[in-house]
Amino acid sequence: MFFKDNPFYLLGVHTTDSGACIDQALQEKLNRAGGEKEKNRLLDAAYMLRKSVKRSGAEFFWLPGLEKERAFALVDRAVRGDDFKEEDFSSLPPLSRVVLSLNGLFYGSRSVRLLLEEICDSYEAVRPEEGAALFNGDRRKAGLPVLRNFSHVEMWKRELPSHLTEAVKHLDTVDYAALLSELGKTRSRSFPWGLLLLDFVEKSRKQREKLEKDLQHSLSLAEHSFSDGLRQAEKQVDSLAGLTKPLCLRNGYWPLEPSFLAVRNQVIAFWKEGKRKESRAMGDALFPFFQEWKPLKEQIEKDRQAMEEGRTPDILRGKSSSLPKKTPPAVAGGKEGAAERTYPLFLLFLVFFILLTVYYFFLK
Repeated sequence: MFFKDNPFYLLGVHTTDSGACIDQALQEKLNRAGGEKEKNRLLDAAYMLRKSVKRSGAEFFWLPGLEKERAFALVDRAVRGDDFKEEDFSSLPPLSRVVLSLNGLFYGSRSVRLLLEEICDSYEAVRPEEGAALFNGDRRKAGLPVLRNFSHVEMWKRELPSHLTEAVKHLDTVDYAALLSELGKTRSRSFPWGLLLLDFVEKSRKQREKLEKDLQHSLSLAEHSFSDGLRQAEKQVDSLAGLTKPLCLRNGYWPLEPSFLAVRNQVIAFWKEGKRKESRAMGDALFPFFQEWKPLKEQIEKDRQAMEEGRTPDILRGKSSSLPKKTPPAVAGGKEGAAERTYPLFLLFLVFFILLTVYYFFLK
C-alpha cells in the first residue's frame, strides 16, 4: 500500500484524528466525489480506519508518531517525486524512514541512492512492539481503542519486501546495476540489499544473455571484418561488465568468466593463425574490462608472458577452467569461507535403516 492508496491519504486525515473527524472528512469527500467508483473507494477507506486490524495496515504504511502537518508535508513531497536530504530522515522512527523511502522510490524521486541507503539501514530496526507503540500513541490521541496484538504489525512487515521490489521496478537496468554496486560496498550484508540483488538478477537475466550471444557473434565477425567485430565486442563487454558487477559482490563466482573465455580463445585463435597484430589489438582492447577480478587478471598476465616468450597459451573450455578459484562468500548470517558439508548417500540409507530397526524393536 503506497501513499495514494492509503485510507489516510484518500480521506485527508491523520492517525491522530478522531472518529468524528474521519466521518466529517468522509462526508466532505463524498459530496465532491465524481462517480460511484470514487464514492465506493472513499467508503472502503473509512471502513478500514474504523476496524482495528485493518486500520493497523493503513497506520503501518503511513507516518505514525509524527505531527499531522509534518506528516502530510513529507507525504506530499513523496507523491510529487521530490528530492530528499539526510536531514529529512534525522528525527523519524525506523518504520517511517522505510515507508517514506519506499514511497519516494515508487513515485520517482531522484534521491534513489539516499532512499535505498535509508531502507538498508533502518529495515532491521522496524520492530512490531515499537510499531504498535507508535500506533497506540496516536490512537490514544484520537480517542480510539488501542491495538493489543503486536502480531498484526509483524504481518504488515512481511509485506515490505514486495513493496521494495515494486518501488524499484521503474529503474533502468544499467542504473540499477550501478546503484547496487555502490550500495553493496557498505551494505551488502543487509536484507534489503540481498533482496534487491535477487530482483536484479531476474530483471537483467535476458539482457545479460543477449549480450553474451551478441559478443559471440561479434567475435566471429572479427575473423572477417576485424575493426567492425572488435568495435561491437568492445561495446558489449563494457555493457556486460556494468551489468555483472553487483553479482560478484556476494555470489562468490566470476560472472564475466564465460565472456572472458570467449574473448581469450579468440585472441589465442588469432595468435595461432599468425595474426599477431589482430591478437594483440583485441587483447589490449577487451582484456582491461576483466582485470578488476583477480583470477581473470592473473590469467591475462600468464597469457601475455607466454606470448612474449613465443609460446601459445592453451585454450580453456567452458566454465570448468583452470582459472584460480575463490571460496564463495557466505550468504547473510553465515561464516566467510565456510564449506558446505555433504554426506555420501549410503550413509543416509544406513542411518534410516538403524532408525527403522530401533523403532521396530520398541514396537515389539
